[in-house]
Amino acid sequence: MLPLTGALRRFCCVIACGLLLVLTACSAVGQPPRQMLLQALDLQVRFTQIDLAEALQLPVPEGHPSLRRVRVEHQQRVRVEGLSAWQLQGRFDWRLPEDPIRIDSPFDVVLLRGEKGESWRLLRPPGPQQPGWRSYPLASRNLVIDDSQQPG
Repeated sequence: MLPLTGALRRFCCVIACGLLLVLTACSAVGQPPRQMLLQALDLQVRFTQIDLAEALQLPVPEGHPSLRRVRVEHQQRVRVEGLSAWQLQGRFDWRLPEDPIRIDSPFDVVLLRGEKGESWRLLRPPGPQQPGWRSYPLASRNLVIDDSQQPG
């Protein structure tokens, strides 16, 4: 076999890099932005707070949780009632306002992109008292993203 010339070698490298770039870019098309995931996690924690408060007959705590170290471990497209949505699974740290204890929790959220592609909704699966999927809009909010290095 004849050795490749420098120009041909460079050409092959450029083509390989271009293909890699195209494949990487295509995998990210349509994925929910990180801010939407943070808002979905904020809602999930709030729903849990409400459920616990109701079960224990306590007042619902005020304020939004502080989120930190959100790690997406798996994501895939799923079909929910005929619509294409994103399922994201992973782990995140959070703590309640005025609470020094930080909790590491797994998450599994399903996000649906709006019809015009400009908005996102959190989808929650059917539950014992809710027969169908429930949908919650993810609106722009000032979430507390805790970047402190304090243990807890």
